[in-house]
Amino acid sequence: MRISHVPRMATTAAILVGGAFALPSVADAAGTWKPLCVEGSFCNVMRDRAVLDLDAEGPVVTGDGFWLQHVLVGSDFGDRRILRLLGQSGELQDLGAGFVTDASAVYVRDSGVLKFTLYAVARWSIGGDYLGWSNWTGWSAVGLNNAGWIGPPVELAGSVYVGLRAGTNWMFRSSDDGYTWSPTSMNFFRIGEDRYNLVADPEATHLWAIQSEFFESPASLWESLDEGATWYRIDDGSFPAQTVRIVHDPDHPDTSYALTARGLKVGRPDHQGRIHWQATAMWRAVHGLAFVDRIPPLSRALVIGTDTGVLVSVDEGRSWQPMASGLLAIPHTVTWAHGMLVATSEAGYFTCNTVDCAGAAQPVPAAEERGPVTVTEFYHRDLDHYFMTASAEEAAGIDAGAAGPGWERTGQAFTAWSVLGNPEAGMNLCRFYGSVEPGPNSHFFTLSTGECSQLMDLQARTPATEPRWNFEGYAFAAVPPADDAVAPCPEATVPVYRAYNGGFERGEDSNHRYVTDRTLLTPLVARGWVEEGVGFCVEAP
Repeated sequence: MRISHVPRMATTAAILVGGAFALPSVADAAGTWKPLCVEGSFCNVMRDRAVLDLDAEGPVVTGDGFWLQHVLVGSDFGDRRILRLLGQSGELQDLGAGFVTDASAVYVRDSGVLKFTLYAVARWSIGGDYLGWSNWTGWSAVGLNNAGWIGPPVELAGSVYVGLRAGTNWMFRSSDDGYTWSPTSMNFFRIGEDRYNLVADPEATHLWAIQSEFFESPASLWESLDEGATWYRIDDGSFPAQTVRIVHDPDHPDTSYALTARGLKVGRPDHQGRIHWQATAMWRAVHGLAFVDRIPPLSRALVIGTDTGVLVSVDEGRSWQPMASGLLAIPHTVTWAHGMLVATSEAGYFTCNTVDCAGAAQPVPAAEERGPVTVTEFYHRDLDHYFMTASAEEAAGIDAGAAGPGWERTGQAFTAWSVLGNPEAGMNLCRFYGSVEPGPNSHFFTLSTGECSQLMDLQARTPATEPRWNFEGYAFAAVPPADDAVAPCPEATVPVYRAYNGGFERGEDSNHRYVTDRTLLTPLVARGWVEEGVGFCVEAP
């Protein structure tokens, strides 16, 4: 079996098992969360400013898709760039320099995207053209000394609102796409700058604000009918502590949800019109909530991001099931728009076809255990197959015969990183396995998100009775190579070269070998193997 491939990375695939020793597989899952990234980029997520809960940050939803972020391989890691995901086609486009999340940027209908810092607002058109920046407050750097901004920015009836704390609190409003701004004193009404404190009301006609524990007082919810000049409290004293953000139910205007560190809370007006909040069946920390449109035969699904992945409910939140196949067991937020479901985590952006990614998330090493790992190579003489693993436990199992007889260490190894072990520049390799029958009885590893997503799509479309590659999880982390024949790997790293045995063309199981010593591939190439270039970069010895 051979599929199309992206430049420098052939997606013929696989390796292991003379007896089928493998990681826990999600081969029977209907779907898998697929990574969203362009080739030649780092796509792990950089956080912005939501101090209380960085894991609540997500992409900016625009009129035709999403704006994400990435860093080009070979550039300064601080060189943040905007990645545009088109909702209809799934196409990814690099829009150039910039940095946007829904904590600091907002889409203005029929205009474009505004991205805020204390000192400037940058503008992009709907099509992604950069239009420049300006000092939106009109204040000097001295005037903004010790200031803090209350966010995120909110678009409301064609106007954009941004709160600013500078001595007292101010609400700035623009009705001309961010070119001019008018400030209004908030009369000493204090909103913290520790979470998503501003939001439109359910009818999108007025402003709501969370007055949080930032000021050492009980959290409360307030509303302004005059662009932030005056505020009145609208909860009945039950507003939940540690609320990260508020999400309105699109099908029930009288229902809102508070995403909190202590679970998902629901709020509805009482007989006096004040909003009463109460607990739901979800008690875990919730970082994101998405309402997925009606999916026959279901009415709709509620999807949440938690500390250990993503959960879904098809009974209006009465019960929850894991929907995290292809994700790591770390905090996520979720976003639904344009018929696409996007999950965001420290590991990057991922998309799932509606709600069909059932299964548990992949466990990850504890933070203190992440870092460099040794990747050990094995060879099976009878199969003429190579295999590599970063798991000391798996390597010991192969030594003990858990994969069947015939597997021996080659003496070759290199140092990569554990999953999430190189947060500044590392990406995780996808690991796939076929099967003993119908095959292929082999494994395949790739750092290419294009290859990984293609194989995941094939898995979803191919019955288990036919040969296919089944996603097993992420094996370890490495650095993507740059498109540079002379220096493909950054300083302090070395290339890992990849060769393919041409198995599919010969009617045999495909197999790949990954080595840092390129001369080891010379005898393989002489036997008909295909050298495929640099697969990824790892720590220099």
